[in-house]
Amino acid sequence: MKQHTTPLIVEGQRIERVERINLSSTEYNESWLQGIVAQNASVLPIDEIEPAFSNQVSLCTELPTESGYCDHILINEDGYITIVEYKLWRNPEARRQALSQIIDYAKDLSKWSFAKFEKNCLRARKGKEQSLYEILQQFYPEIDEQMFIDKTQRNLSQAGFLLLLVGDGIRENVEELASFLHQYGNLNFTLSMVEIAVYKLSNGRVLLTPRILAKTTEIVRSIIRIDRNGNVSTEPVTTVEKASSNSEREFMDRLSTNLNRVIVDSLKSFTDELYEQYGIAPRMGRGKKLSFNLKSADDRYNFASVQETGEVWFYGIVSKTDEIGARDIGISYLKQLAEIVDAEFDDSYAEWNWCVRRNRNYLSIDEFLKQRDEWKELIGDTLKWIAEHEERTF
Repeated sequence: MKQHTTPLIVEGQRIERVERINLSSTEYNESWLQGIVAQNASVLPIDEIEPAFSNQVSLCTELPTESGYCDHILINEDGYITIVEYKLWRNPEARRQALSQIIDYAKDLSKWSFAKFEKNCLRARKGKEQSLYEILQQFYPEIDEQMFIDKTQRNLSQAGFLLLLVGDGIRENVEELASFLHQYGNLNFTLSMVEIAVYKLSNGRVLLTPRILAKTTEIVRSIIRIDRNGNVSTEPVTTVEKASSNSEREFMDRLSTNLNRVIVDSLKSFTDELYEQYGIAPRMGRGKKLSFNLKSADDRYNFASVQETGEVWFYGIVSKTDEIGARDIGISYLKQLAEIVDAEFDDSYAEWNWCVRRNRNYLSIDEFLKQRDEWKELIGDTLKWIAEHEERTF
């Protein structure tokens, strides 16, 4: 597991070695960390975990639920709710307890109506705002109130939550945590663990360095489902395991609206085939507008970036193959694909954006899927050429 190393502050010829703070003192503790994040939600690496949850707004802390007080609740304009539990994980029992608590909070919220959620959040917030819409409007001036309410109610009903366990010292092997989670029966949210290391600088300043725990067999994300009776189940997701996240489901809903469900189903079956044959699992792009990226198992080579509109872009396939001294492989992939869909290889922009277009327009994913067998074969050949080149040169 990756660990934090000691940061150095370099100022000219002066080098300052900073001291890591143990979050168990009177001044620096769970409440202090909770307050910092409540004022600066961007410190949480949410867009790297679930892009659909990006740009979160802090609603309240200490939200009362049937299972106790939830440490922190955040939300974005699409009604995606983040539940945060802060714990100083000094022993395995404390960590398991934190997992149980945050799952119980999610089960409670999944049974709430929007009206109950709003009422309880406003009461816990103790502010002057009269509605959640009024809070969100400060950050999203053009937000549509009814759409926000509908989306939030949908995510409450479907338990479309992001659960974050945030602490300062995660030492337990995450495989043990995965084993703990398997005792549950059926959830529909995403679980991630974030460690925030705190360092004391000179002049009273403090440095926070958040990180998502990452390892091949760990729980980077855990896709969890809650049925209408509140029963819970979970399945850990590894870095190469194919799974449908909240962000992916949101993308497919938007794509279906812009195109149709038949094309969405075709894209899903195509990606299933790519995963089974080549280990290619979709990676969701970050940002307000989601993208669905077909990337190699090592997350390096992007064979297509499907946009919400259905347009297919190609981010960096040539640049990435150029990094291993095989620029021609990336170019060959784009040229052959252009021939397959009766289009042109377009290198009129910066190399990172070289792509396949027809009459200067991007093609829709359905045009590529009409030639899915030839496209899939080309992807397989390209992966083979890359592997052969790396074997020769390394």
